[in-house]
Amino acid sequence: ISQSSISKHIKALEKEIGIELFKREHRTITLTPAGQEFLEFAKQSVDSYDKMQRGLEKYKSQESEIITIGVIDTMIEYGLAALIGDFHKEYQNIQIELIERSNNSILEYLSLSKFNLAFVNNIGTNSKLLDSCALFHDNLVMVTSENHRFLENKTIALSKTSKEKLSGDSTLHNIFLSVWGNLNFFPEVSYIDSQTKTLLALVSEDMGITLLPDTIAMSYKNNINSHIKIINLFDNFYATTYLVNIKNKKLSKNETIFKDFALKWFDKQIS
Repeated sequence: ISQSSISKHIKALEKEIGIELFKREHRTITLTPAGQEFLEFAKQSVDSYDKMQRGLEKYKSQESEIITIGVIDTMIEYGLAALIGDFHKEYQNIQIELIERSNNSILEYLSLSKFNLAFVNNIGTNSKLLDSCALFHDNLVMVTSENHRFLENKTIALSKTSKEKLSGDSTLHNIFLSVWGNLNFFPEVSYIDSQTKTLLALVSEDMGITLLPDTIAMSYKNNINSHIKIINLFDNFYATTYLVNIKNKKLSKNETIFKDFALKWFDKQIS
């Protein structure tokens, strides 16, 4: 601001409190003793104001027009883009930021409050900590390379795979163990908590077998690599996709709006 404007503000302040704050001599200006004391109060006031702003920031962020949502990399195959598009048609002022990670990473991010809503396909041992809404189920299938010894199989029981090396995460590990444990078999597991496309690429190069939802496996085969083998299972295993949030943490208004919209949207798709 201009010097004349500053001078007017100073004079108005001195008139308001009835005390001269500045000593003016020739072309120099210094603080009076009262001005020095006033300066300390002013600094404290500014600090208190800044502290108040920081303290209220958490409430401001709750009503932010941008909401962040964690998603597993396979959600795009289940209509995530269409869901976001339909949501924006109805709520144009609410922007959505998507963070794509593996299932385990998303659960960790939730616990660290990096976001409050997420799409996952396994809640593991976190069921007591999460408010989870099941959206849909998808049958699991086995995926191998086209050179695998199971090439001629159209359907297989997991009990026949005891000597196979697995590529996958802890979720798949637990599924196999539940079958093989009863047969006293112990699988060789490669824990690879990575993107689904990476798992499929490894499997296509004879790096073991994996289990995946049928929709995901078929999309990969049709659009990326036709040289993989998809084998149905005798065993009745399926993957469930959930929309989750931490139970003891209140969602913001806009997060609640999105959650309600998503639940109705998927329910409509299924029906």
